[in-house]
Amino acid sequence: MNKKTLLNAGMLLPIIWLFSGMLLMRSGDKPMVGFAIVAIIASICAYGFNMAKSNIKNDKFLWVLLATTGYALFSYHYHGLSSRELRALLTASLFLVFFPHHLLNRYLHVLLLIGSLSSLGFAFYWGVYLGVDRGLWDINAIPQATMSAALGLLSLVSALYLSNPKRTICLLAFFLSTAAVLISQTRGIWLSYFVLIALFIIFQIRHVLTSKKGLLACVAILIAGGFSLHPIVEKRIGETQYEISQIMNGNLNTSIGLRLQMWALAPKIIDDNWLLGLGEEHKQKFNELYQQGSVSQALKHLNPAHYHNQYIDKIIKGGVVGLSLFIALLIIPLLSLTKSTYMHRYILVALVLLYAIASLTDVPFNHAQPLLLYMILVSCLMTPMENK
Repeated sequence: MNKKTLLNAGMLLPIIWLFSGMLLMRSGDKPMVGFAIVAIIASICAYGFNMAKSNIKNDKFLWVLLATTGYALFSYHYHGLSSRELRALLTASLFLVFFPHHLLNRYLHVLLLIGSLSSLGFAFYWGVYLGVDRGLWDINAIPQATMSAALGLLSLVSALYLSNPKRTICLLAFFLSTAAVLISQTRGIWLSYFVLIALFIIFQIRHVLTSKKGLLACVAILIAGGFSLHPIVEKRIGETQYEISQIMNGNLNTSIGLRLQMWALAPKIIDDNWLLGLGEEHKQKFNELYQQGSVSQALKHLNPAHYHNQYIDKIIKGGVVGLSLFIALLIIPLLSLTKSTYMHRYILVALVLLYAIASLTDVPFNHAQPLLLYMILVSCLMTPMENK
């Protein structure tokens, strides 16, 4: 093994972990810190500080990420912030400053297969083999489904633009990731995932129809997978119909109803703290509103750590500044599409839309694993041609 191969392996350690251990372990973000340090040292040995200078100069997404990390540090000391979220932001920022982005692009198809196997293995073990309620999974089912959906969308887009054998690998990764999404029973992710798949196929229908054998194989596998996972999907649809009927009858103490209560409460919580937000002090404000009778007993019993909507959660905890930085993380990748290849354009659009839609009913950027996955993938895939 020569020096270049050894250094590349060192720089890829966090990426390999991102697509494996991070998808399997509750605290998978903690080892990421050590792997990132090894990668930074390897990058300095290989490139000196030239790679860091190039990334800082060319990667506009990295500018926003560094600003977000700086504001997170301020918030942590000013009014409190989740230590896991801060650690993930610091890790992603420092790693992406030194990491040569072209390395991820080179091995993307292999990483997607590893990631999809990890996601499905985790979901199958907890959801099918153990039969554990999704609320008790080692990794929360919602962020787990978000990551599986991200891998599935990347795999589908890559399969359309890559040639064999990479195309076959990506197609396999797509079906494995889709199975993981379905097993998670996460309704919000189901909706966004399959809508985005449908839109992508509609926009790329000419490419899809060029290979009749490939199209027939896809349809056959989807039908077979649909039948095998039908009981899970049917059960979740029934639960949703029941919750909607309860809300129509005035019962807001269901999963969907409690979310509606949280969102309605947001203006009262933020009150006079619009600029910087409340940070961890939102809990105190929540308790005050309960004492005033503005919070139901069911919602108080839930005692939410977040508000099941990333936009609302950001403005409550980080104010207008925090919300603006969050929206910038979604918009900047879309403003740089002309610099990317067609494959990377569709990947970036799919990732951004998935996380943007998922943020309507959850807080993917509060969880370390989906946060790291988004930051690293977007930064590395945004301007792939500049780093080759």
